[in-house]
Order: sequence, then structure tokens, then C-alpha cells
Amino acid sequence: MIAVLATVALLLLIGWWAFPTLARITGFILTIFSLMQIAQHSETVLPGQLRWLGLGFALWLAGHWMWAFKNGCWASRIALRIFALPGLRFLIPRSTLVDTGGADSSG
Repeated sequence: MIAVLATVALLLLIGWWAFPTLARITGFILTIFSLMQIAQHSETVLPGQLRWLGLGFALWLAGHWMWAFKNGCWASRIALRIFALPGLRFLIPRSTLVDTGGADSSG
């Protein structure tokens, strides 16, 4: 029983460590391949590839969100701009909401 719990804990730690990078890379590749398939064979693959395109984009965004949550900064400005949109603004991690130009910084 202890070995199972230790294995689960180890897998969770590895997932916590590796997920942001793997999700961003996998999501980017999935999005690019889906766009290439749609551009080459739009009549035959369009309904099925839209699901893969959405999955790749969502995975890419999830990886960026987890990176920002863990590190307190965004890995790309594109992700920051996407999360700053009105529908996604409430998902921004609090650790990235640093105001550097407030009233205390008078010069």
C-alpha cells in the first residue's frame, strides 16, 4: 500500500513539474498540424479537425496558465493577451497580477 501511494505521489510530482512545458509543446504541434490538414484538405477533414484544433489550442492555453501559476510570470505575451480578454480575464493567476506603476511609485 505504501509503495502504491509513493508511486502515485511521484507521478503527481513529475506531472506537476513537466505538464506546463509538455502541454505547451503538444498543444502547439497539435494546433499547427490541424491547421495544415484544414488548409490542405478542407472539404474532407474540416469537421473532425476542428475538434483537434480546439483541443490543441486549449492544451496550449492550459500549459501557459499552469506556467504562470507556478512561476508568477507568463511564458509568452500572446498567452497574456489571450487571458486578458474579457471572457478569460478572471482565470489569470493572482501571482501574475503585479502592479509596478501604482501610487506608491512616485518619482
